[in-house]
Amino acid sequence: MNNRVIPIQVNFYSISSDFKDIMLRLCESFIKKSQKAIILLKDLQELEDLDKFLWTRNKNSFIPLKSITDQILETDSIILANDNLNGLNVDKKFDTLIISPYKSIKTFKLFKKFLVFSYKKNNSVPKLYKDKLELKGFNVICYEEYEKFKWKVS
Repeated sequence: MNNRVIPIQVNFYSISSDFKDIMLRLCESFIKKSQKAIILLKDLQELEDLDKFLWTRNKNSFIPLKSITDQILETDSIILANDNLNGLNVDKKFDTLIISPYKSIKTFKLFKKFLVFSYKKNNSVPKLYKDKLELKGFNVICYEEYEKFKWKVS
């Protein structure tokens, strides 16, 4: 029997595009692949702004999502949260936590994958944590947006 522990994946993204535009594309991709994610935002205002944007941005389609305050069903795949994840059985339902450039977290627990975004002006953030996290057994990759929605490993 294989008891090998799969390391937690932490991806840092240094972005120049608007975070909401990136979330639109990322959410579309998650839905197509039947993946589930929670998007952790700074505050209620950022949550409401992203919620409205994702529901109304494309005229011919929408991103089905819920807020953390809504009743979460097994079929829900994109959840917006601004603070408390308590009460969500995240380890069973959601693999990925996406973190807004305006939000910070203190620990990488409960999820298999973390996508951490920061704007290029804060470009030193990923490099500060990469070595420390790798020493603790995390699998860490840093990406830089070199052209709109195009990434390279940095």
